[in-house]
Amino acid sequence: MDTTTLIWIIVGIAIVLVIVIVALVLTARGRRKRRLDHQHDRAERMRAEARETELAAREHEAQAARAQADAAAANAAAEAAKARAAEAAIDAERRAGTIDEHREEATGLRERQSETLRKADAVDPYVDGDGAAASGVEGERAAPSPANDVDGHDVRITRDAPADARTRDEIADDEVTRPPTRADRP
Repeated sequence: MDTTTLIWIIVGIAIVLVIVIVALVLTARGRRKRRLDHQHDRAERMRAEARETELAAREHEAQAARAQADAAAANAAAEAAKARAAEAAIDAERRAGTIDEHREEATGLRERQSETLRKADAVDPYVDGDGAAASGVEGERAAPSPANDVDGHDVRITRDAPADARTRDEIADDEVTRPPTRADRP
């Protein structure tokens, strides 16, 4: 073989090698760019997943806060109900005391009424000593006479004097029996 042919073969091989190297360099840049793009896309997907996870965590935190607020509101409502129950118990005790006072007052009024009727029977000339009416009917009181009535009120009540020590006119001048009014009550 001749040297010129050998030189042309070497030059051809060198040119092919240069073309292959240039092709490898150009494709290596493309591959690296594709690899970087792939890594970037993967990183973006990971970031998107992280954002979704953060949103889910915030949502769960909000639900926990809402549940805590609901529990606090329920506790507050329970405490308010307890306070209302305590107030109702105090009011019931206060009213029970009032009931006893009213019963005592009613008992006192009944005793006064009984005493007044006893005194009226002692003063009434139509009633005998045991409270029976002198009209002949056992246990029946005699109807009040117009002489014992002043302005629609029975005036036959005595104070502390015995019935025979005072006359009916003295009793009529001193006392007037009338039902108690609201102004008379405590």
